[in-house]
This record gives sequence, C-alpha cells and structure tokens, in this order.
Amino acid sequence: MELKIQSGDTTAVIDTYGGKLVSLISGGREYIWRETYCYWPDRAGVLFPTCGRLYGGGITYRGKRYDMPLHGFAYTSEFGVEEHSPHSLTLTLRNSPETLRIYPFEFVLRVTYALSGSRLDVTANAENVGGEDMYCSIGFHPWLKVPFSDGVDYEECRVAFPLAVDACHCVMSGGVLDTLLRESCLQNGELRLKHSLFDNDAYMLSGTGGKAVIECGEDSVALSYGGMPYIGFWHMERTNADLLCIEPMTALPGREGVTEDWQTRPDVTLVPPGGSATATVSIETGIK
Repeated sequence: MELKIQSGDTTAVIDTYGGKLVSLISGGREYIWRETYCYWPDRAGVLFPTCGRLYGGGITYRGKRYDMPLHGFAYTSEFGVEEHSPHSLTLTLRNSPETLRIYPFEFVLRVTYALSGSRLDVTANAENVGGEDMYCSIGFHPWLKVPFSDGVDYEECRVAFPLAVDACHCVMSGGVLDTLLRESCLQNGELRLKHSLFDNDAYMLSGTGGKAVIECGEDSVALSYGGMPYIGFWHMERTNADLLCIEPMTALPGREGVTEDWQTRPDVTLVPPGGSATATVSIETGIK
C-alpha cells in the first residue's frame, strides 16, 4: 500500500512493503528513480537488522547459525501503519515467528517519514522488547534519479562531502568487504560519478562527516546522516542506469572469509532490554 505525505509543493510517497520511499516530488520535479524494478525489485527499503551481505549468508549467536538475507528482512516485510498525518507517516514492524527463525531477538521497528518544506526526515527506531540484549545495525537505501533533470550527463555529476575528515574507501568484492584496509579516495572533498565506479559492487566510504551533497548541473540534493559512520553508493554493475542508490549505514557489510557473530561483529549496536537504537537520514531537495 502506498501512502502520501505533503508539505508545500513537496510530496513523498511511501510503500508499506519494505517501508520504502517510492516518490519524492519537489517543485514539480521527481527525485526518486521510478523507471523500472528490473534492477532490484525490493529497492529502497529500510535496512534492518543487518546492512549489506554477510559472508556465507549467515551469522552466529551463542553457537547457533542463523541465515540472514542481504540487508536483513525489513525491506521485504509488510509494515503496519501506526500514525498517518498530512505531513508525516509512522510505520511499524514487529518480530514474528518467521523473524525469530533468522533473528533471535524480540523487537519493534518504527520508521517515521516527516516532511518540512523541501526536507524529508526518515527515522528508524529499533526497540528491544525482549528480556536480553539485542544486536542490530540500521541503514537506508533511497534510489535517486541522477541526473535530476534533462540535458545533464551522469558523469558530469559529483558528490561533495563538506564535512569529510580522512574519508576512506572500504573495498568491496562479491558483496562483502574484501579487506579492512581502507584507501584514501576523495579529490578536493568530492567523488566524481561514473558508471564504472560500481563495477565491483557498492562504493563504500567512511569518514565522510555525515553529509553528502549530490550536484548535477544547477540542481543539488543534500543528504544528512549524522551518527551513521558509513555511506555507500551503488547502481547495478556494468549498466548505464541513470540512478544513484544512497546507502547510509551504522555498520559495514560482513568481511570476506569471516562468519560474523552478533556479539563480536564490528560496529554492531547493542540494545539492552527496554532500550532502543535510532538512525536518521534527511533528504533536502533543490539545494543551490
């Protein structure tokens, strides 16, 4: 089910399947890539309880192995509607017998979309409603239509990181981290877009300072993701699709050759009983 929220001349449409953003129109311009689902049918959903792919497709906890799909299961789950107003929408996903088979923790995941003028804030809150510590990571996956307008070539676009400090490329191979060695990657604080950038899967970065500005011709979109130490950029490898998938994450994908464990994997978020973990990303359109 698709639901709409609006503020001024900005409208967002969110699908309850996956809690995903499927349209963002501001000033009469569509900023979300909507041409086809052929690249990945379950695009753009909320990432929980993992981000990215785990080596071997699984993770252990207290000596037991649990299968875990790419990016977790939230993006392929149907959310309930908790609250819907003209400017905001809150969706809810709760643990079930199906989730407990692959994720042994009791949770309530709330995802709130809120519009204020041309800025869309998306907040995911994962509450631990069980009796023991819960482990998770959270991410987002919006697909932007890049370039934003006709007459601009994809490879004329760039991503600027005005707050970056020692930004590094976290090398990927086959959907998992190839190495923990990280390479300096930005020139003059920016990343120039080119289709071949994604030929080896997502281009993952750390140290970007929690802000990215995608600049295409005279139009720009600002993305704020403070508190999330990593961000990835992706489109289907070896294609010339006019899209840019943005992936801010609280944790990186799994490591090559390592069967991860919930209690020891890098950057995992520990949530005590009754506690919660929160991550927010803001998308502001039409930035000059």
